[in-house]
Amino acid sequence: MNIRTRLALQFMLLASLMLGTAFVVIYSFSARYRTDEFQDRMRDRGTNAAVLLIQVDEVSEELLRRIERDNPVRLPEEAIRIFDHHNELLFHLGDEGLPTTAPDFLDHVRLTGETVRESGPREQLAFPFNDRYERFVVVVSGNDIYGRSKLRNLRNILWTTFLAGSITTFFMGRLYARRALLPLSRLVGELQSIGPTDLARRVVVDDPQDEVAEVARSFNSLMDRLQEAFQVQRNFIANASHEMRTPLTTLSGQLEVLLLRDREGPEYRRALASLLDDMHALNRLADRLLLLAQAETAATAASFSAVRMDEVLWQSRHEVLKAAPHHLVEVTLGSFEEEEDLVVTGNETLLRSLVTNLLENACKYSPDSTAQVLLEKGAGEVRLVVENRGEGIALEHQERVFEPFFRADNTGRARGHGIGLSLALRIVQLHGGSIALQSAPGEGARFTVRLPKAG
Repeated sequence: MNIRTRLALQFMLLASLMLGTAFVVIYSFSARYRTDEFQDRMRDRGTNAAVLLIQVDEVSEELLRRIERDNPVRLPEEAIRIFDHHNELLFHLGDEGLPTTAPDFLDHVRLTGETVRESGPREQLAFPFNDRYERFVVVVSGNDIYGRSKLRNLRNILWTTFLAGSITTFFMGRLYARRALLPLSRLVGELQSIGPTDLARRVVVDDPQDEVAEVARSFNSLMDRLQEAFQVQRNFIANASHEMRTPLTTLSGQLEVLLLRDREGPEYRRALASLLDDMHALNRLADRLLLLAQAETAATAASFSAVRMDEVLWQSRHEVLKAAPHHLVEVTLGSFEEEEDLVVTGNETLLRSLVTNLLENACKYSPDSTAQVLLEKGAGEVRLVVENRGEGIALEHQERVFEPFFRADNTGRARGHGIGLSLALRIVQLHGGSIALQSAPGEGARFTVRLPKAG
């Protein structure tokens, strides 16, 4: 069931409930009014007959019967009975075929007062009539043919109005729902027309105030993120393919040259050493690409645990010095009052990769291959500062150093792939921290990492 039909049904149900409640109240009041009116007529008929019979000496039973029989206000199927205090029948009119009135019922009327009974379509009203000397009981019965007929007509009118109103409400509800959902239908049509090659298209917002416009704006924002993600993915694939092709081409070229002729043992050893060096570079590139892909997924946050940053720093320093013994990493630890001041919540592998990349970059681009490292505490955070005394980074390049595969012009012959800093930025963001660069030409570069403390 679509939304338009569901809204129309809900609108019809609400309107039907209101109409039904109003019609039930109208019918109930009408039925009560009909009953009260007919009882008043029976009471008037019985009282008039009792007054003429009992209090007017000139009126005999036969005269009263003749008067009442020709009375134009006589009730349909009317029957009148008057009993004395001995429960003897004094007068009766039009009660042929009716059951006799029990004495117990007459005594009950004298004790409790007016009593109403129904027997099929006939209604009966019994009430006491007191004279100066005796207590009489008047019993009047009749069939309210016209009142019941009016009530049936009213019921039929109400039912017909209810059904017609419900059906009309349903179709009117569908019409208004269709008009209300028309912007949403246009939005769906625009969304269905967007293909995989149309990521730059955006949905047009007609009325900036309604809910459909909010949905359109949310979709446009989603498309912006998707377009950016696809663009990053395409750039990543293109750059990764290019970076992988370079060492592979070098490897294949060296092997082809090596196979051109027979060589002496020392030449083979030099060639194999060069090939092994290129294989290590290719392996490091693959590892960093894998880490970059791992850092791009938020699912890594599920493996977070408490990590001591001083231990991560010493392990990263050991890895850097093991890979390049000529590098020098000078570490300075700030004052930490408690062990918890060194603990952050994160993924130890990614954090070690973050620190290792910063240390390698600092040593690689420093003339003396030296990196100065400061680990200190801040207000609710752990601060890691890594700096060198290199050439520095030009201002126009500082905003791009965190882009994947970007390398500045002054990198010289330092080997690299432009992945380390982009990986560092993603790891820091994944851990809810920040990384900042301070650099000027000829003054080196300083990277400051801030990570929130555990808890």
